[in-house]
Amino acid sequence: MLKKLSAVLLIVITIITLSSCSGDDIFTDENGSEYIIVRDSEGNIVINDSNKLQVYTLNENGKKQKSDSGEYITRFIEFNGQVVTDRTVETAEMRFDIPKYFSVDTENPGYFYYEPYGSEIFISYYNEDAEKYIAANETNCENLLESFGSDVFSYEKYSVKINNTEYTAFRHSCTSSEYYKTAYSFYIPYDTGVYIFDCNIDTNCAKKVNFDKFIKTVELK
Repeated sequence: MLKKLSAVLLIVITIITLSSCSGDDIFTDENGSEYIIVRDSEGNIVINDSNKLQVYTLNENGKKQKSDSGEYITRFIEFNGQVVTDRTVETAEMRFDIPKYFSVDTENPGYFYYEPYGSEIFISYYNEDAEKYIAANETNCENLLESFGSDVFSYEKYSVKINNTEYTAFRHSCTSSEYYKTAYSFYIPYDTGVYIFDCNIDTNCAKKVNFDKFIKTVELK
């Protein structure tokens, strides 16, 4: 199971880390250029049909530039991932808050971790029906139960409510020295596929992170 979690294919490719300044989200691209992110009337990031992110250009004083007509100048920049403001992660499809202490891995976008707890969060998207992956997880849990035995392994399938919608979740816990982990999987259908949030943590630290609370911060657009 641990190898399975580590092999999750991430759909998020690039991360842009933001900082807050005067209420605006300011970030620096790979070339050191700073921009302010454009947001629509609902406060969402703006992405065009070419999957590029809309931003305001800044002058030498870090202020938004205006055209001769007095309008703010914007442009679209390459964007294939997520923006991070403080602890809030936002993509074209959703936003959510990562748990306290967790870090963003810039080498592996869509992956968050906290080493002292041996804890990780992986996010993946599959363009297939959610039930396929739910059934596969249940089969995997049954196999693990048979392999490790009920004295060290247990699991439950349950539902979690996010914004008044019920979603399927799994929790399994193992105290074997071979696999000393507690893991959660959350299945959130979206468009024609499903988002899967896979979370794991050392079993002795399992009560230190509330992954059910974490998943309830997810807001679909």
